[in-house]
Amino acid sequence: MAEEKQNDLQKARDAALNYLSARSRSIREMRDKLRDKEYADELIDRVVTDLERLHLLDDRAFARGWIESRMRNRPCGTFKLARELHQKGIDKEIVDELLEEFGEELDSAETAAGLLRRQRWRYAGLEKMKAQRRMLGFLARRGYGSDTARKAIETVWEELQQNEIEGD
Repeated sequence: MAEEKQNDLQKARDAALNYLSARSRSIREMRDKLRDKEYADELIDRVVTDLERLHLLDDRAFARGWIESRMRNRPCGTFKLARELHQKGIDKEIVDELLEEFGEELDSAETAAGLLRRQRWRYAGLEKMKAQRRMLGFLARRGYGSDTARKAIETVWEELQQNEIEGD
């Protein structure tokens, strides 16, 4: 019987390590994955505890990496990041702390303007209100607050108008 439990524990560990091989995971993601594979709660608890002890599962490090990755690859605002991290099971305290730490970079009007510049072809030639409404919707879906979005929209709209005048 003890050997069977040890065998199940090893299978659960192997499944967990396999799941971690693709990318880092939050504790809740790991628990959900092992639960989906129908491991007993006591086995899940042991595996998660072991992985935390080995620093292979760490919600703070996971959240920090998630934010840094999003800033590099698919920038978005704090609202969207907070929602994503919450969905991954990260505690509100950790999310709030890290979003405050990265806040200026995340809610930068310049970053938001950069996103709009990549999409400027969508707004060129549109009537001002229609273009700005679309820009605002785009940035809102990306999680930017209204003040940040308005600054970015103003900047990009002026650039669009300048390009039309110059004939670009």
